Amino acid sequence: MSDCRRYEELIERYLDGTIADSQLAELEAHTQGCEPCRLEFERCVLLGETIRESFAPGLAAERAGASVLAELAAQPQQRRGGPWLLWGRVAAAACVLLAIGCLAGFVLGRGGAAKESQRPPLTQVPVQVAELHGTVLVRHQGCDVWQALETGSDVCLGDTFHSTAKSGFVLQLAKDSTIEVDQNSMLALKSYNGQTQFFLAHGECTANLESPHGPFFISTPHGRVEALGTEFTVTVE
Repeated sequence: MSDCRRYEELIERYLDGTIADSQLAELEAHTQGCEPCRLEFERCVLLGETIRESFAPGLAAERAGASVLAELAAQPQQRRGGPWLLWGRVAAAACVLLAIGCLAGFVLGRGGAAKESQRPPLTQVPVQVAELHGTVLVRHQGCDVWQALETGSDVCLGDTFHSTAKSGFVLQLAKDSTIEVDQNSMLALKSYNGQTQFFLAHGECTANLESPHGPFFISTPHGRVEALGTEFTVTVE
């Protein structure tokens, strides 16, 4: 137990970003032969990735905190007591972020409600979320708040999707047409009226289209790709 307590401290240093390269190598070597430490280290790495990916530019603190709390809830129950108390620190941080988001919403108050009434109505399109795994967020056009995406959700014109680490989703465009979005990606639906156009800000997506299909484009910060065949992948580093 005393030996593992040292590696608990190293995991804490890893989370704080203060671990030295030699200490990280020591920790990784230890976790290869110690199952409890390996599982704890993997959980902390996964949660750290969730926190980083959840706070994309423009993501409300309330939704980011909720995303982290959802990840905590999905983790196996930890031993009560004992040396592994790191979860508590991360959970407390997520709760603080959630409280900040709620407070920010309260401070905005009526001003936020006024802006809500000025937003253009949403235009639903015949696209649905066919598959989803991990934490994926969606933001409607004219809205600053990100929401958790769910399988079967309807899609609106102007929606922006953000898949976090170890996440991904598939949009069903037509009976035999889909677009699959990989982890760490941000994709927006810009046009769906006679032609389909997406904007991939970063990450990777793969379109599988029925034949024949109408005009189909994926724009990126570097240019625009037109679908001439039925399957193609676009990547933005």
